[in-house]
Amino acid sequence: MRSVPRNCPEAGHSGPMVVSRTLHYFARHFREPIAISDVAGHLGISEDCLDFCFDQTRGMTPAEALLQHRLNRLFHTITEQPKQGLRKAIRSCGLGEGGRTVELFERTFGIEMPLFLLTCRRAAEDRAFRRLHPSADRLVLPS
Repeated sequence: MRSVPRNCPEAGHSGPMVVSRTLHYFARHFREPIAISDVAGHLGISEDCLDFCFDQTRGMTPAEALLQHRLNRLFHTITEQPKQGLRKAIRSCGLGEGGRTVELFERTFGIEMPLFLLTCRRAAEDRAFRRLHPSADRLVLPS
């Protein structure tokens, strides 16, 4: 078991609160470059304390949680706006360009990016079609 860092009063019952406040910070600033040391300073705790709270509460580092948040945002962004272009979607989520982001996305969500994009684009086209044709079910021939 990992020992509690010095000057880390948040390690006890406040650990989940620290994690919650950090995740809220990530949600507000995910598009910007984020240094974990800056997050710890914003919360008024040491970086070791922040890392300890995440390890105890989520079983990951704050940097891993930030990457997870950004990947989830990318998933949501592509789902909602699949035609905007992959590079633009990646940048809008604060992720670096390149194959690493795509590789992480595919490993995290278990789907290859081209298939995910195609599926999201088809779903968007289907939603648009249904908006234009409120009685779209009548367009389908009964089997």
